Amino acid sequence: MTPVKRGISLALAGILILSFDSLLVRLTDTSPWNLLFWRGTMQATSFLLILILFNHTELKQKLLPPSFGTLAVGALFCASTVCFVLSLAHTQVASTLVIVNTAPLFTAIIAFVVLKDKLPLHTLLAIGAAVGGVWFIFAYAPEPGQIVGDLYALVTAVSTAIYLTIMRSTQGKNAASFLVCAGIMIAAFALYKGARPLSVPGDHLVYALVLGGVVVPGAYLCISKAPAYIPAAQTSLILLLEILLGPLFVYLVLGDKPSDNDLIGGGLVLITLILHTLWELRLNQQKQV
Repeated sequence: MTPVKRGISLALAGILILSFDSLLVRLTDTSPWNLLFWRGTMQATSFLLILILFNHTELKQKLLPPSFGTLAVGALFCASTVCFVLSLAHTQVASTLVIVNTAPLFTAIIAFVVLKDKLPLHTLLAIGAAVGGVWFIFAYAPEPGQIVGDLYALVTAVSTAIYLTIMRSTQGKNAASFLVCAGIMIAAFALYKGARPLSVPGDHLVYALVLGGVVVPGAYLCISKAPAYIPAAQTSLILLLEILLGPLFVYLVLGDKPSDNDLIGGGLVLITLILHTLWELRLNQQKQV
């Protein structure tokens, strides 16, 4: 498998797994801080077990004790997760998702400035079309009093873009250490904000544990490795598939039917990604000849 195919496959696998996030959040049906506690705790535990079983060297070098770089990237990922929740608490869901999903634009700019990671015209056009599809889905119209929530969403988008750029520059190395630190920080912050993790009913707790212990680790392990093979902006572009797949899984399980805007905008995102991916694979095959 060529590097480009490997990178695309990792990104697609990661976002397919992560698309169950919204469904599991709905099924857990608890406070955001309870959910964040279990999500962070299980994320940290899962990646710590991975390091103990498969990578003692990284465990010793990056976590015993944690280096400044590991703590910094962990804090970045933590900020992205927590600010997403805070944004939802301060503004409309539509506003949050529209702003958060401008991450591909920020990723392209940051990767270009920092890594000199130049993007071809077709990728820039694809990013623009996909983000346009997201805007169509949510028909964003700012309202008074939303500025705080919008700023939290902006922090999430920029943090995600910086994280993917770092993964590109490090070739996906040390991702497990970063996510261990991030998980601990997320859980600690949730407790500080009043989480009561033991109050979650048993059946709902199972969904929270699956989310934090299986979905998040599996998804971000793939997503963190993808930028080692393809540009960070392209990885971020593929992540927009969650806008289509997340609501689809919620509809199939819970019966929440997506709106016409969801279907049209999601279709635009999907078509854009399919065409872009096929074009990338064609260019890669031509280079191999």
